Amino acid sequence: MSLVVIVGPPGSGKTTIGQALAEALGAPFRDADADIAAAAGKPIPDIFVDDGEDHFRLLEREAVRRAVAEHDGVLALGGGAVLAESTRKLLADVTVVHLRVDLAEAVKRTELDRGRPLLQVNPRATLRRLMDERLPLYREVADIEIDTTGRDVADVTDEITVRLAVRIVTVNDADAPYDVLIGHGTTDRLSEFLGKAARVAVLHTASTAQLAERVGALVPDGVEATLMELPDAEDGKTVAVAEQCWEALGAEGFTRTDLVVGVGGGAVTDLAGFVAACWLRGVGVVHVPTSLLGAVDAAVGGKTGVNTAAGKNLVGAFHPPRAVLVDLDNFATLPVRDLAAGLAEVVKAGFIADPVILDLVEADPEAALDAASPVVAELVERAIAVKAAVVAADLKEGGLRAVLNYGHTFAHAIEKLEHYRWRHGDAVAVGMVYAAHLNAITGRVDLVERTKAVLASLGLPTAYEAGRWDDLLKVMKIDKKNVGATQRFVLLDALAEPVVVDDVTAEQQREAYERLTA
Repeated sequence: MSLVVIVGPPGSGKTTIGQALAEALGAPFRDADADIAAAAGKPIPDIFVDDGEDHFRLLEREAVRRAVAEHDGVLALGGGAVLAESTRKLLADVTVVHLRVDLAEAVKRTELDRGRPLLQVNPRATLRRLMDERLPLYREVADIEIDTTGRDVADVTDEITVRLAVRIVTVNDADAPYDVLIGHGTTDRLSEFLGKAARVAVLHTASTAQLAERVGALVPDGVEATLMELPDAEDGKTVAVAEQCWEALGAEGFTRTDLVVGVGGGAVTDLAGFVAACWLRGVGVVHVPTSLLGAVDAAVGGKTGVNTAAGKNLVGAFHPPRAVLVDLDNFATLPVRDLAAGLAEVVKAGFIADPVILDLVEADPEAALDAASPVVAELVERAIAVKAAVVAADLKEGGLRAVLNYGHTFAHAIEKLEHYRWRHGDAVAVGMVYAAHLNAITGRVDLVERTKAVLASLGLPTAYEAGRWDDLLKVMKIDKKNVGATQRFVLLDALAEPVVVDDVTAEQQREAYERLTA
């Protein structure tokens, strides 16, 4: 395994929890303070008394340097190790867990250990000062932050183990490759992607305000966070709302090195990306999707946009994010209907590229609808990997990327006719059934029954009302995949073999609709 370093103030439990974590991971444990004592040939309190703190810090820097270079497991550092800039630089390339604890509990724990040289005089006041001074440094180096106050060792160890299991999908965009981090607690890793930002704008809706406040609190001292609340859902995806954001960025003095963070569902990340793409012709953006749909669709790929009276996403830009933090903890409170709507895009990825996705859903639909299950984590990773591979080959939808719109031609028409009151995933589900009918009607693979069965097992709709064909066709004729007056559809020659075609006749389109509504 790779190195995991534990940091934190005295009394946070670094050694105890470090040992338990090493055991849970089946890895060796190492304590930098023990290394220092062994190298000096005497206990740490004696080093302070005989040689002074400066000499101890010199030994500490060397012990940490050697341990980071040599150790492959869990390493606990002394509370003051992060004071050294050279040590903080070393920790930039490893996984660091910061253990927090409140003052009262830290005092209680350290009272049991009288061998702490810096806490011999007025321990409470000294500990308060040390904690306040070092907290920014702990947060500077930390990838994961855990509060140990009032918790037992097993509980903390379990949380760290879960949060270490982060899956990373790299989107190899030609200009600037970026990572999608998938796991529990990935929101806490925002600071890794701030770059040179002095200001961060956190765009969110009322429903994600609490998370947005936490995201704003994650930025280090010296970086100013501004929260901007947007209207909910598609109401927030307008030029007028984007203009309000731009005015706010101007008022706050945002420069090209500053950062926009989108915290919310697909509508929020679409709008946040569009705001970032246009401000000063492009500033950095990081997405923290809070819906499954936003995680697997809108937040990945760099497509941004707003809706107009003419249709959905017809105005926008290609602007890849700096990173996407898919925190599975954010899905825990999603209603099952919203989780299912997000799974429609996941199922789409199964049909166009990765049939294992379909196998997983068919094997256990209930697990696919349980946000805490490992099945959901695998489904999310697979769906994002599909999109990442397509985007890497075609960032600006010059050809291949159009296959990601399987089922979307009809879906976008439904959304327009329903004034965006339908969930996007519900519309995509019906759109995939329509596309499956077109596949069969045009002599391609017949996946109609499998499509309907998979979607129905997740509680997704598989039909639409009759009598609306003329209105649907009118909207479909301005689909962004079309070339001039020629309509184009994404169909399947076979499972996981998508193709973009322009020879579907008007009669075939109508017949697919009639079968869908029968």
